[in-house]
Amino acid sequence: MLERLDRIVRPIAVPNLTLFIIGGQLLMFLASLNDNTLIARAMLVWDLVLVGEVWRLFTFFFVPFTQDPIFLLFAYMIFYMMGNALEAYWGVVRYNVFLWLGTVLTIAAAGIVHDQAVSATFLQGTVFLAFATINPDFELRLFFVLPVKVKWLAMIQVAGYLLAMLGGAWSVTLMILASIGNYLTFFGPGLLGRVRNTARRAKWERQQLNNDAAPRHTCTTCGVDSNIAPRMDFRYCSQCEGEHAYCMAHLKDHQHVSAQ
Repeated sequence: MLERLDRIVRPIAVPNLTLFIIGGQLLMFLASLNDNTLIARAMLVWDLVLVGEVWRLFTFFFVPFTQDPIFLLFAYMIFYMMGNALEAYWGVVRYNVFLWLGTVLTIAAAGIVHDQAVSATFLQGTVFLAFATINPDFELRLFFVLPVKVKWLAMIQVAGYLLAMLGGAWSVTLMILASIGNYLTFFGPGLLGRVRNTARRAKWERQQLNNDAAPRHTCTTCGVDSNIAPRMDFRYCSQCEGEHAYCMAHLKDHQHVSAQ
């Protein structure tokens, strides 16, 4: 599937897509300082698209994460670093596929929640999830001091998504699912394989524990085994049919087992 999407996106792939997104959002942020209605007019609302405001299909992608300039600065630093890392890892085309696929799914979901205003915030959050999946042990320094591995931050993000889905409106749930559709397309098969491998390994380890727990010898007459009495000597009777072990007390005092 991804190879087919690569062929579709390749002619329109944009190099340095992360920088292009950040530049567009910064321009909108600066413009919104003089026009406090700009952000609302840029959000994707399908009902308004249908009456002629077609630009919303494109401008929603450039709605800033937040209107807080300090948080926005830090968010863009992380977004730029991780987006560039993904583009270097996947290549320009595959990185474009990742974001454009999420964009198409978000637009489709916006068509279902036709009267709700939609931005690309959840979608751009999947860049962080993708980076954390590929580089789970990469460390970020919170407040430039506290080192934290991105896999723990990604788990917090996923928990936040789950809480939003459980406690929010169905439209929020739909938008989150749509926004992570690209992530699941890229990483779902691998994550499912990890779950299966973990389950198989756990099953194998349980079997090993069961095998280790099974006694090596068990007296056919009294049932005492090498786990119960680890210092006990056991012998196998050559006159019994099959392999029958006996403790020393019953080695010479037992009824021989014959074939039926």
